[in-house]
Amino acid sequence: MVYHPAHDAYFENQVLTATPQKLRWMAIDGAIRFARQASEYWKSERIYEGGEALIGCQRLLVELMSGVKAERAPELAGNVSSLYAYLSRLLNEARRARDTRKLNEVIEILEIERETWRQVCEQLGAAPQAPATDASSPGSDSPISQGSPSPPPHAAVRRHPGLGAPRFDLAPPTSGFTASA
Repeated sequence: MVYHPAHDAYFENQVLTATPQKLRWMAIDGAIRFARQASEYWKSERIYEGGEALIGCQRLLVELMSGVKAERAPELAGNVSSLYAYLSRLLNEARRARDTRKLNEVIEILEIERETWRQVCEQLGAAPQAPATDASSPGSDSPISQGSPSPPPHAAVRRHPGLGAPRFDLAPPTSGFTASA
C-alpha cells in the first residue's frame, strides 16, 4: 500500500468532524475491510499479514464494544455488547484455525451492522456513502453489500421502534444467542 499524506489528512478531518453515529459506521466499515484483507491474505498463504489484519479487526471490535453505553437503553446495550463479544470470539476461533467460514460469518454480521448504522446516519442527516464493492471482493455477491439490507438466513428482521432502521436478531445456528442492533 502506498502512503499518501493527503489521504491521512482527509481521513483525520473525516474523523474529527463526524457525528458519533458516523464514527460508529466508520469503525464497522474498517473492521469489515480488515476482515476481508485477512481472508485475501490467507488465500495467498500470507499468514502473518492475515494475522495482522485480524488484529486490526479485533481492535475495532474492542472500540465498538467500549462505545456501547447502557445508560439510555440497558437491554439494547446488553444485546449489542453480546453481539460484539460473539463476533470477537468468532474472530479468535477463525484466527486460530484459519477458518474462512467463521471469518465470513463475522463479515456477514458486520455488514448487517454497517447497513443498520448507515440508515441511522441517513435518518439523522449524516449519511455516509454506501461502500463500493466489486465482483472480486469477498462477500460482494451479498445483497447487503449491494445496498439491500438482507439478513443471513438465521436472522429475524424487525424495525427499530425509534428509528425505523432494520433490526436484525441474529441467532447463530450453533447456539441460542440473540442480539439486536
